[in-house]
Amino acid sequence: MRIAAIDVGTNTAQLLVADVTDDEIERVHVAERFVRLGEGVDASGRIGDAALDRLITTLREHRETAADLGADTVLVAATSASRDAANRDDVVRRVQQETGLRYEILSGDEEATWSFAAATAPFLDLRGPCLVVDVGGGSTELVAGTDPAGHAPHAERAITARVSLDIGCIRLTERYFSGQPPEPGEVDAARDAIHEALHRFSLTGAATDAVPAPTLIGTAGTASALARVDAGPESQLDPLHGGPQALPAERVRYWRDETLCRTVDEILDLHPEAMKGRAPVFPVGVLILDAVVQHTGADTLHVSPFELRHGLIRRTMAGRAPA
Repeated sequence: MRIAAIDVGTNTAQLLVADVTDDEIERVHVAERFVRLGEGVDASGRIGDAALDRLITTLREHRETAADLGADTVLVAATSASRDAANRDDVVRRVQQETGLRYEILSGDEEATWSFAAATAPFLDLRGPCLVVDVGGGSTELVAGTDPAGHAPHAERAITARVSLDIGCIRLTERYFSGQPPEPGEVDAARDAIHEALHRFSLTGAATDAVPAPTLIGTAGTASALARVDAGPESQLDPLHGGPQALPAERVRYWRDETLCRTVDEILDLHPEAMKGRAPVFPVGVLILDAVVQHTGADTLHVSPFELRHGLIRRTMAGRAPA
């Protein structure tokens, strides 16, 4: 069976077309479009007409691509910006009317569950405690679990705790930064907001002698883009065929400091392909990732090649798709 899954986030609308056989997902085609759906949502509480127009255009393009590739099913699921918008019902209705696609808005728990299931899938020997972090545009999802390898192919059953924090890279960039590079006081304000959010939840508690740091896994846009930036613009990292990557904690911190002192154009130059559409909000995304690394005491950020769009297909495979 060939399935297309579209993950509509705060900044991007990502397409995955994959062949599904038994418990395997074989990637056929991936595409990422920057729709900036969450533009101004933090301030206004609503998805604007221009952002919705961009989304509808993109969904039509993704639907046509999926049809050209022979997809049997097209799944569409939206996250933080759509959840938070006061006009979300209008968004759902207009998408349905103008694209013919069912526009499902995931709860924070649903997003966390299927991001975890996807992110942990490539780590076939992952035992013990782990924490998946997904830095999105509007929110950051944190999902803790134990022994996902022992629960394969149903890694979602390994989840022990989950939380969705309102500290996404678009939300905090709009709230705290007046320009790029930001002023020192603006960085301090954003950092304080991140640490305050993290310290509210015990599932991200720091490692101690009695409790070792969990295996930390980054998934989706910010983490994947950081791995590509760290590897350099000439690297062969491939979102269609690539496997997991590992970033030492000191490299995450290095890029935090580097991106916070660069202009948008200078960030774009780090890796034009990975930074296209992402450069203005990337520094805050790395700031959030670094804060999670510090908070957990992890010495490595493992970057998964699988993310929520893979999780949507896994949910269908598990027979949990909504009627």
